[in-house]
Amino acid sequence: MSDTWPPKRKSSATGWIRALLLLVLLGALVDPKLPSGGRTVYLLDLSPSAREEALRLASRLSGVVLGFAEEVRRLSPGERPFLGERTRVDRAFQEALPYRPDRVVLISDGLFEPVVPPFPLFALYVQPRPFLEVRLVPPAFPLLGETVGVGVRLFAPVEVEGRVLLEGPAGTRAYRLRVEGERRLLYTFPLTEAAQVKAVAEGGWGRSEDRVELRPQDQVRALVLGDEALAALLRAQGFSVEEGPFRLPLEADLVVVGLGVLDLPEGAARALKDYLEAGGGVLFTAQAVFGGWDRALPEHLPLKPKKAEGAAVVLILDTSGSMRGEKLALAVEGALRLVEAASAEDRLGVIAFSSEARWVFRPRPMTPQGKKEAESLLRSLGAGGGTVLGPAYREAVLALSELPGRRAILVLSDGEVSDPKEPILEEARRAGFPTSTLALGQDADKAFLKALAEAGGGAYLEVLEARLLPRLLLAEGERVFREEGKRGRFPVRPLSHPLTEGFSFPPVGVRFPARAEPWAEVLLLSQGDPLLALGERGEGRVAALATELSLWRFEEVGGFVGGLARYLSARRTLRVEVQGNRVLVQGRLEAPRLLAAGVEQPLLPVGQDRYEGVLEGEGVILDGKRRIPVRTLASEYPPLDGRKVLAQMAEESGGRLLAPSELGALPKVQSSLREPLLWLALFLFLLERFVHYRLGV
Repeated sequence: MSDTWPPKRKSSATGWIRALLLLVLLGALVDPKLPSGGRTVYLLDLSPSAREEALRLASRLSGVVLGFAEEVRRLSPGERPFLGERTRVDRAFQEALPYRPDRVVLISDGLFEPVVPPFPLFALYVQPRPFLEVRLVPPAFPLLGETVGVGVRLFAPVEVEGRVLLEGPAGTRAYRLRVEGERRLLYTFPLTEAAQVKAVAEGGWGRSEDRVELRPQDQVRALVLGDEALAALLRAQGFSVEEGPFRLPLEADLVVVGLGVLDLPEGAARALKDYLEAGGGVLFTAQAVFGGWDRALPEHLPLKPKKAEGAAVVLILDTSGSMRGEKLALAVEGALRLVEAASAEDRLGVIAFSSEARWVFRPRPMTPQGKKEAESLLRSLGAGGGTVLGPAYREAVLALSELPGRRAILVLSDGEVSDPKEPILEEARRAGFPTSTLALGQDADKAFLKALAEAGGGAYLEVLEARLLPRLLLAEGERVFREEGKRGRFPVRPLSHPLTEGFSFPPVGVRFPARAEPWAEVLLLSQGDPLLALGERGEGRVAALATELSLWRFEEVGGFVGGLARYLSARRTLRVEVQGNRVLVQGRLEAPRLLAAGVEQPLLPVGQDRYEGVLEGEGVILDGKRRIPVRTLASEYPPLDGRKVLAQMAEESGGRLLAPSELGALPKVQSSLREPLLWLALFLFLLERFVHYRLGV
């Protein structure tokens, strides 16, 4: 025998195996398909809307049959289990995967959101049973005393007629309705204590009911400064209202300012600015908007006064010898504040009097340049001489007589007037514009100054402490410079905003001319001028109103003001919003959690003071000692076209919608041969190794 014969035999035996192996691997790479019956898994929708139709078809099925609703179970012949009231097709798909199906046949009414199948899906649409489902949607954060609305949502996959009863604190309401798809109702009532609302829908198709319990949460706290009408409206809307005085710290959720800046203590402007920027809500009413806040908080007021024409004021300032030192310094400071308070449309002049009278500067517009010059001239004043008022007063009357519009004289003195007084009083009576007087200190000629104010139709003020002089002098100037409200019937035009939707606004009886800041959003207009504007400053929200609420009464004013106040205070109070099965919470929270079915999960931060969680059904938001009930709306009868849902899912997976006649003779599927070919390749590889080993021994 030749020594070369065994190697030749070995090479021949293994060569054809290796060639066949390479051929099989090439085939697996190409992945050929072979039409076949394949492995089929049937999914039966046993939720209430499709249950009866799906079970009627179950007898025609053979093989693996899974029933599903909220739970999934493999069915035995004739079994009719209850698997819940919701349709969880995603769970059914997951349970079908271990059976490694070549295709899945889904028998359902398609009343669920589409889910992308992980396998070829063939769907058989069954008509949902006629039914009218009722679900109640309570307000997420009801407040004590608030007029709340419980949403009533009706779902019917096919047109049905039914009788709907609503029962609660507002009494019983009955409706007879025809519904197809979705329809909504609203049940409203004042929430003065814990309350329960029940809804029942009945018809030939059966009965559906739902109920919710409302427990009022903490009231929104409002501090109202100087606006009794608005305080009354907020109380009627369920707010916890405190009316003044202004004190620190500001702990309310909302501050309503109905007073001028000079009517509040020193430091109020700074405190309001800090409160607003830290997340508080502030509402300025008309008397505040036009009360000097445009200068005290120039960057935080959404509306500013707009003047058609300015006012003219002459300050007659005592600079006699008794005014030396602190008195004159404080008088000059007061005059400087008066300069600051004037707008570009206003005119201001100052006459200094002692033994004689002299103009410090004649009435001039208080433009930026005019204010700069006035400040320089006032700081140059000195004191000395007697107290002769007459010539100065006559100069002031003469200068103002030549000017149009609103005019006034302010007289400041600390001593006894030495010249004849009756001519001055007579001049004041004939002037045609008011004269106000300020008596500074105990030695002032109080009797005469009071008589001069009465003769001139102005105000008389006693300033016993010199340190109060700048503030009181400014207050008098503000009173003259302030634009008067226009009276009449002024139509109101709302602009598009959630706060104005659904309201009909009648004309206002008084409005103050105003202009909106560039950063503000205008909500109401009247004759082209803004009537209400709001905006954000720092972390807080601020609004300003250019009319008097006490003179603007209409049926819906309470609801409108309440909505505006809640919007402004939202940064400091808790707000809950439900979107599908998502729960969104906004507010300053410590470590909020969501408790549902005995399980706690943290609410995840999704923005500044915003948190989000997922909930199916009912649960409770936990934050410290607060417990806030919340529920998401899950319906077995959503307003969907089930046939389209099934067709979409089938097409996206490579399947299609089946006709009922095709259920017993399913179309062939293209089964992949890749897996069998890979197993064959493995076998050939092992065989080649075995032959090589045996022949090589």
